[in-house]
Amino acid sequence: MIGLSIAITGEGQLFQIWPSHAGKKFPAATIYDRSAKVTAFRQAEVNLGKEGHLDAAGQASAKRTAWNLANPPAVDVTLSFKGPVQNGTVKVKCKNGVEKVFQVRLQALDDKSIQQAFAQVDAAITNCKIRGARVC
Repeated sequence: MIGLSIAITGEGQLFQIWPSHAGKKFPAATIYDRSAKVTAFRQAEVNLGKEGHLDAAGQASAKRTAWNLANPPAVDVTLSFKGPVQNGTVKVKCKNGVEKVFQVRLQALDDKSIQQAFAQVDAAITNCKIRGARVC
């Protein structure tokens, strides 16, 4: 699926498991981590650059990070994760605003269990891109 772009937000164990699953399920996708933790680290980099605590290369990187924070790229799908693997939720939001929330219950951490647990989420992601979010 060329050109698929996915932003991920949230917290919890499902949030930590999904990116490695996505690498197998959507290998050509670009995944943007927009979680609170990563955003805070990026903001800290920007602040260090503004305060002059970085060398020239670091300050240039901090300026790019500041620009990226202020101008996040548009994505096809945003996933929001919440809760533990035993009973978590994943909200899939397509770029046209269509949303769907899934309960995810992961019983084991093997590939087959992970694929089964995220099957509906994966289908909704695919629908966002292929069908223009009409069936999400």
